[in-house]
Amino acid sequence: MCLSRCWTRSALYADGPWLHTTGPERVDGSLSEAFSACTLERLFRMLYRQVKRQLINDIQTGFAAPGAALPNEKDLAQRFQVSVGTVRRAVDELVAEHVLLRQQGRGTFVGKLDRERFMFQFFKIVPRDRPSEFPEVRLHKFAKSRATQVESQALGLHGNQWVFRIENVLHLQGQPVIHDRIAIAAAMFPGLNQASFTARTTTIYGHYQAAFGVTIVEADERVRAELVAADSARLLHLDEGAPVLRIDRVAHTFDRKPAEFRSSIVDTRNFDYVSRMRETA
Repeated sequence: MCLSRCWTRSALYADGPWLHTTGPERVDGSLSEAFSACTLERLFRMLYRQVKRQLINDIQTGFAAPGAALPNEKDLAQRFQVSVGTVRRAVDELVAEHVLLRQQGRGTFVGKLDRERFMFQFFKIVPRDRPSEFPEVRLHKFAKSRATQVESQALGLHGNQWVFRIENVLHLQGQPVIHDRIAIAAAMFPGLNQASFTARTTTIYGHYQAAFGVTIVEADERVRAELVAADSARLLHLDEGAPVLRIDRVAHTFDRKPAEFRSSIVDTRNFDYVSRMRETA
């Protein structure tokens, strides 16, 4: 950090409880002598990132529950002892990352991984000639076993760790279209079982968030064409060896920590994979 040892607390409101110096305070008001432009920029980045990290921690610990309103920026600035501008920068980034939701005239809320969010951000299989629809998800298998090498690599696991394996068949327009295989680390989802998973009243990602405090914020996907294997062919009512689309997804929580590895086999005879590109500010 290129912080000067001589600086004025009164000259920079956004110092907060995190930053301290050991040198004497400067009281002549000549901020330019104490700080370079580099120092000010780095200081601002440090402050808003610390505010952002604390807001993320509030969400992870359940202090700020999914769907809950965030305090206004002035109150947050007072809590963190930083400027309103510093708080706004942190909140703006979390809104851009879909962690927070800003509603005009109402305030800012912790994002919920509900159906609308799932369809907007994570579900990309769309009927070729009809509007998109939310899939009907039917559980096929639920088990707990040791992670394979591929699962360990995708989830960042070390050693012989346990994972939950979940297989679902997703129906669109009344027909089986997607065979999902999901692997998640048992240590990240303690107490998960088939009964609670089946009884969930929200999306799978919503269940991760509400029951275990694991918020999925982004995902990386690899897509390729392949020939369908026997088990997926049977579930999707396809001939073995028919062409299908395979999507391998690693879903991440905060700090790009892997939370889920999912392989999806998709019957694309009447459905397309649609990636929505949106311009960001």
